[in-house]
Amino acid sequence: MFDWNDLRFFLELHRSGRLLLAARRLKTTHATVARHIDAIEKAMGSQLFVQQAQGYTLTPAGQALLKHAEAMENVALLAQEELTQTVSPLGKVRIGVTEGLGVMFLAARLGPLFERFPGLEVELVAVPRFVSIINHEADISILLEKPSIDQLIVRELTPYTLALYASPDYLARMPPIEQRESLNAQQWIGYVDDLLFTQELSLLTHFCRHPRVVFTSTSVIAQQQAAQSGLGLAVLPRYMGDQDPLLRPVLPELSIERHYWMCTRRDLHHSVRLRIVWDYLMELCTHHSPLLRGAERVSERP
Repeated sequence: MFDWNDLRFFLELHRSGRLLLAARRLKTTHATVARHIDAIEKAMGSQLFVQQAQGYTLTPAGQALLKHAEAMENVALLAQEELTQTVSPLGKVRIGVTEGLGVMFLAARLGPLFERFPGLEVELVAVPRFVSIINHEADISILLEKPSIDQLIVRELTPYTLALYASPDYLARMPPIEQRESLNAQQWIGYVDDLLFTQELSLLTHFCRHPRVVFTSTSVIAQQQAAQSGLGLAVLPRYMGDQDPLLRPVLPELSIERHYWMCTRRDLHHSVRLRIVWDYLMELCTHHSPLLRGAERVSERP
């Protein structure tokens, strides 16, 4: 029989993919991680990982153990949650979110949440990539595509609208933009195509069939700043572009509607602190729907 403590090392190596990274997250050495993995493999009589160029991947035996290890971990987390709430209400919730929504919308609007629940701590992981709920990178994840994983609870958070923007300097020096056909003569700012983490960000061809791209970035904030400097046209969420005094809308009748989806693991949805944050985010986006969809300005407090 193996030591149940070994499962922590098994789960972290699975999620990290590399011994050094797993050791860093567990605040130990890579030799200690390897020793625990070796111990559990010997106890089970099966190899659990295969080391490949991209890191450690699970064998069929490892996949079989994974679902049981995660179930045990979830029971332990819920027990800890229940005990923690009786002693010290609330605690930490990590939100994984796309960069634009996290930095340019959510971060400045979380104040009322902490006023209502001063014992709450929020970690906002706002990055231009997918943040995994299944791999425990976050407690709540806000995505551009609706996930279809059985272990998740998924809700539509809000629709949002994207439109075209440029700086006054750019518009003054380039050929006038009077209709859609005028966009063919413009310079464009966009995403790095081969680094897109979702096709929901493939935006330029919705406006121009053959855009002449002069600048690309994985960061929507970098694209906004490039547009501010006069490099070209950028496709930005209306909640960013409409609030930016350095940009002007271009052909405002042209726009794209997309959706943000919020999800969490089914077992975590019973957490008191997670439900508080979940409900606040739903309330916040409902209140600011006109801003997110570009209809009008709204008061800041939900």
